[in-house]
This record gives sequence, C-alpha cells and structure tokens, in this order.
Amino acid sequence: MSDEEVAAEGASEEAADTTSTAPSGGGGQDLTASHGQLFGLVSGEQMNHVVKPTIFAFWSMYMLGIMVFCVHMLFFWAGNFDPGEDASAFVDIVNMLAGSAPTVGFTILMLIVLWFNRMLNVGTSGKGFSFLLFLIAIIPSLIELDDVLSSLGLTDKELLPSWFEYNFLLWGIGWGAFIFMFTVWTQRSYTYAVTTQAVILQQDFMMSRSRRRFLFDNIREINVIQGAIGKMMNFGSVIPMTGTGLGIQESTTGVAAGASIGPEVNDGDSAPTKTGKRILKAFLAILMFQRTKRSISQNPKHCFFGVSDPYGLEKEINEASGAVKEAAADRQAEKIAEALKGNE
Repeated sequence: MSDEEVAAEGASEEAADTTSTAPSGGGGQDLTASHGQLFGLVSGEQMNHVVKPTIFAFWSMYMLGIMVFCVHMLFFWAGNFDPGEDASAFVDIVNMLAGSAPTVGFTILMLIVLWFNRMLNVGTSGKGFSFLLFLIAIIPSLIELDDVLSSLGLTDKELLPSWFEYNFLLWGIGWGAFIFMFTVWTQRSYTYAVTTQAVILQQDFMMSRSRRRFLFDNIREINVIQGAIGKMMNFGSVIPMTGTGLGIQESTTGVAAGASIGPEVNDGDSAPTKTGKRILKAFLAILMFQRTKRSISQNPKHCFFGVSDPYGLEKEINEASGAVKEAAADRQAEKIAEALKGNE
C-alpha cells in the first residue's frame, strides 16, 4: 500500500467535515452511486468526476499496428502483382525481394522498423513492444528454416505441417488486429476519478487491479503536458506532483553515453595525445556512470494520461483541493476560538 493510500485511510475520520464544504450535486451523487464501490470511496466521500484516456492518448500503439500491417501488405502486393515496365526503382526492388527472397527482405524491413521504434522513444519503445516486433520479424525466417533443414536432410521431417506457410495477407491482418485490440484493451483499463477528498488513479487489466489514491493535502504541484497533436485534439496529461515523489521519473545514463562525448582518438595522434584522450574518455565515462535525470513522468498509472480537456480537469482538481484546504482552515480557526473562549 502506498503512502498516499495510508494517508487517505488516516484521514477518513475527518471525511464528514471535509465533504460538507465541497460542492456536490445530483451528478456527483449519481457518480458516487455508480462508481463508489469501484474506487473504494471512504465514508462520506463523494465522486465529482470520472474520466478515461481518449482514443488519441495511445496513438503510437495504433500507428505501430498500422505500420506492421502496411509492411505485410507491401510484400503481399509485391509478390502478387506485376509492377510493369513503367514502375519506379523502389517498386522494382520490393518486387524483386518479394519474388526471390521475401523472407529475408521482410525480416530486414521489420528489424528496421524495430530500430526506428526504439530510437523514437515513444509509448511503444519499451521492451514489450520491441520483443513483439522482433518476434514478428523472425517468425517467417523460422518457418523458412524448417523447410530448409528438411530439404537438406538435416531433419527427418518438417516440424511444421506442409500447409503452414507465412501468408503476408493473413498474418498482416492478424498482427494488426492483435495490436489494435490490445491497445483498446489497455486504453479502457485506465479509469481516473476526482472526489471531494482525493484523486484516484486505477487500472483494471486482465485479472489484476492497481490503484493510487492520494489526498489533496499531498499535492504540491499540478503539471499539464500537451504535445502538438494533443493541442489540436484538446487532450493531454494532467500530472499531480506529491511530496512522496509521485509524478517524477528517473532515467539512468550508462557508461557508453559518457564515453561517447569524449574526444576522438585518431591514428595520426602521438602516443602522449592518445593516452591523454583515452584517460579523458575514461574519466567522462566514470563521471556519467549511473547518473540519473529526474523528469516529469507520463506513466498512465501515475497521472491522468491523455484525457480530454486537461486544463478543465486541472481547474477542477484545484477547486476541489482549495475547498478541502479551506474547510481544514475553518476547522482550525473554530478550534482556536473555542480554546480561547474556554480560557476566559
């Protein structure tokens, strides 16, 4: 259980006094009745707003599915259509690869897609999707390898059935549909809520559930991040920053990054110069080793990721937080007044 959840449970005894000053209406009561049990609201807590990521939030995953499908369709088209005499050089090259060595050409192109996906550092650049792209790239080669080993007599018989071949059309539709369905499932697994007491970030994925709950008193800062596409489509990420470090991520720079910024050692350098450059590169590598960089995290588990009207949501969180803090200040003033009256 996180520190925010512990703080929320410790504050449950003050829920009634807090919620009495927070705005609530029929809409909030309806949300509380329909979603209260899902989010595990404490006694007296009311639901103000429930939101999910928009379809544009996971655009990189959808684009990856389209890219995988297009690569399959490229080899399917090149292997089944005559480009003609007026075709461009690119079409002739693709048609030649699809006709003479489709497996090799497809594997190389998919590995290039994998490399670019890693270098772009988008939502699909992680290990999971990188492994999926690598698997998609080598499956045709594995099927082809089974046929080659059997034809050379290295195996008694083919491990796979004779009818099992890599059809670019069918596999392209299958992989594209799989990535699309997985993206929709992932998108729908996240649900975020703003209550009269706290902010709740929850994910229900497969058979597991994770929930982050933290009180408004723990919020130190709220960041809104919108990219170019988000600004056009009016969606973005609202990231609450807390005293426990929620909303901050750390990235580590390895030795290779530090050594790469050092001076290059050339063949024409003298022996002392080479030695000096190598020492400097080693020093920079040691200096950069395990160096961490703190930045704002857009992890969907730790923020309102890709929600519509992010600035409106930011305003709503600020208003709810202000109401809670104002109620706490009023209670403190009442206690002080009562104490002074008792001393008279």
